[in-house]
Amino acid sequence: MTELARLRDEVTPPPDLVARVMTRVSEPRLPSVWQWLRRPFLIEIRISPILLIGLAMALGAAFVYVGATLR
Repeated sequence: MTELARLRDEVTPPPDLVARVMTRVSEPRLPSVWQWLRRPFLIEIRISPILLIGLAMALGAAFVYVGATLR
């Protein structure tokens, strides 16, 4: 382990290598298809109280209509 530490102090990397590595690190990687499919997504639905009451009444009327036609 100390040999590696000494090597770090003795060897200086070429400037081109450092620039190339830094540009690769700074560029964002494109996600794979599997990562893209597994990413979370948000669905936001905004419903006003009046719309909610109207939907409940329409659903109730549909149940009454279906119940009346089954007899």
